[in-house]
Amino acid sequence: MRLDVESLRAFRSVVDCGSVTQAASQLNLTQSAVSWKMKRLEERLGSPLLVRDGRDVTLTDLGVELLAHAEQIVSAHDDAVDSLQRSQLEGTVHLGVNDALDADEVAAVLARFQRRHPMVRLHVRMGMSGPIAQLVRGGDLDLALIHVFETQQRDRMLWSESIEWIASPTFAFDGSEPLPLVTFGPNSSYRSLMTEMLRDAGIDHYVAFESESSAGVRSAVAAGFGVAMINERGVVGECLVWQVPGSDRSMPTASFVVRVNSRSRTTAVRTLVDEIHATLG
Repeated sequence: MRLDVESLRAFRSVVDCGSVTQAASQLNLTQSAVSWKMKRLEERLGSPLLVRDGRDVTLTDLGVELLAHAEQIVSAHDDAVDSLQRSQLEGTVHLGVNDALDADEVAAVLARFQRRHPMVRLHVRMGMSGPIAQLVRGGDLDLALIHVFETQQRDRMLWSESIEWIASPTFAFDGSEPLPLVTFGPNSSYRSLMTEMLRDAGIDHYVAFESESSAGVRSAVAAGFGVAMINERGVVGECLVWQVPGSDRSMPTASFVVRVNSRSRTTAVRTLVDEIHATLG
């Protein structure tokens, strides 16, 4: 029996994502290609690996056993490829990353870049998009992964997603008292948008809690300090989408982009931009 690495990679991705469709998107493959890899894998093993019940996907006993091996085999294969592809690229790259991005996902991309280009020194700074963008413009950072409401001509688009109001499930507002807000601080673009929408709706408000991190904002909202505005992927856990009473204004969309300082023209910077765009775009 022979098990190819790419079929094991597809299997692992289907388990991680919970569906063939999402796995295909993650692997940059068609849905039929992923389904074919799964079918071939099950045919070679002579037994099903997954049990599908509507939208839910669970592992069979054989699937549980194979998943442990698949993790080791795919990781060992990727480590070997990265090691053999090590370049002679040199330099230092100063990168800014918006706090709203998935830290594990970004770390995985940067770790892979570091393995491929061990002589490039990375310096990473995480924070809010506004201050990070200013550091790029001023030359303190070579490039940044940020979210913006308006893209610039040189920006490399990664994806777009909506902006949402969030509140805890137990939060109640009847308009008799000012609305408490949880914000990212006075320098956040979300804060000015929040106050503008509430002013248009005629809702009195005040800032009850400030935090420059997405985790801090979500924790404060979950604890009941007030309502906040956050990007769509931040609507998780005990934070539910909330509607502004009496407002008919549609929510804006934010674009996540790679923005490069115009003076940062090194090969190391261009290579990192290409790898980020290829992986996250």
